[in-house]
Amino acid sequence: MARRRFRFREYLIAPDGAAMPEFGAECVSGEAADCGAESGVMLGLAEVERWIAEHVRDTGHSHYRRTAGEYVTASPGEWS
Repeated sequence: MARRRFRFREYLIAPDGAAMPEFGAECVSGEAADCGAESGVMLGLAEVERWIAEHVRDTGHSHYRRTAGEYVTASPGEWS
């Protein structure tokens, strides 16, 4: 019988200071189907909230999916 040994490695995952976080929103209002209007990628939360407020004003829709994303770096660490 062959024996195997697996080693695991730790990784440090940290925000990438060279990249800005991204935000977005999608209108999920609707009974039969979601509206589907999207804000697109924005660099500030205030911009997304402004887009939502304008969409509410124009359509009366009240349900949204707001997203936030960030870039990260992963650096290999020690083997265990």
